[in-house]
Amino acid sequence: MFHEKPFNFAALRIGTGIKKLKEGLEPELLAYWYKRIEDKAIESAPSHLKEKIHITQDRILWMKFRVDISKRVVPYVMQVIDEYIPMMPYSTALYFRRVQQILIQEMNKELR
Repeated sequence: MFHEKPFNFAALRIGTGIKKLKEGLEPELLAYWYKRIEDKAIESAPSHLKEKIHITQDRILWMKFRVDISKRVVPYVMQVIDEYIPMMPYSTALYFRRVQQILIQEMNKELR
């Protein structure tokens, strides 16, 4: 019985950790953060660039988002993502760090 307790405790902690990581990648949560990022980026962008920011969620594949932004708006979106990352759950923050990396890669492709 003594040997089962540490194992059960460890299994419970691992299970709880995995559950928290999965919860950070729920489509509803990602949509919430995308909407906050979109709204804040529109608010911070100059008036002539406000209509150049569109983020939409796929109606069939809920984890798929279309980030349709102008190259001139990318710095504003990147800044907003940086502002919001500390407020996000860990796995959501990792997801949006990856979004930032993809935006940087796409910008570098355009510069070549």
